[in-house]
Amino acid sequence: MPLTIAICDDNENQISELRRLLDEWSADKPFALAIEEYISAEGFLFSYSDKPCDLLLLDIEMRGLNGMELAKRLRSNGDMLPIVFITGYSDYIAEGYDVEALHYLLKPVAKQKLFAVLDKYVEKRSVKTDELLIETADGATHISADRITYIEAFGRKTTIHLSDDTIIDCTMSISKFSAMQVNGFVSSHRSYIVNLRYVRTIEKTALILDSGEEIPLSRRLYSEVNRRFIEFYTHSEKDG
Repeated sequence: MPLTIAICDDNENQISELRRLLDEWSADKPFALAIEEYISAEGFLFSYSDKPCDLLLLDIEMRGLNGMELAKRLRSNGDMLPIVFITGYSDYIAEGYDVEALHYLLKPVAKQKLFAVLDKYVEKRSVKTDELLIETADGATHISADRITYIEAFGRKTTIHLSDDTIIDCTMSISKFSAMQVNGFVSSHRSYIVNLRYVRTIEKTALILDSGEEIPLSRRLYSEVNRRFIEFYTHSEKDG
């Protein structure tokens, strides 16, 4: 699976050094690595929806919008893009917990420490659940499939309901979600796609979620949804 890493730093020498280290790290990896470079947080935000990345190496002390402010802006949009902060100061570590940073690296970046962080990330990435790139009016945002309870379409509006009760309005049609064929998700109705891991029981005309919410179930889809539900939990028990 290809990997795209973005570097955001207002020091071009630092960008060049990180690119050199990334090229060295990826030389013996079994996947292609693409590197995107940005000299400002504003530049990253402007391009992010058109050039999404898998991991962001982010400087904190930058002119204009700084790295911590960029991270907070991403998180406020529900985007859990993995971020590795690179900074010359340790003062920001506490704030890093607030934005769920993947790691902190102090400048000058030690090769061994950077390689260790990247190796750990790739290892977790290979076994984690799907990370979906969702299109919203404010741009693209990454959301882990595990966090989605169900997707609902109403007219031209599509909303994503998350397990923490957050609701995200998006610009993608529900048919586009269906075409993604994300593992563990099933269409219960022409206007609903449901994450089976949050389904408690199936009734003739509704799916009952763990939260108690009832999601409409089309009669013509009942047999297929019931079969997928049984397969999902049988597979989950075997994996466990």
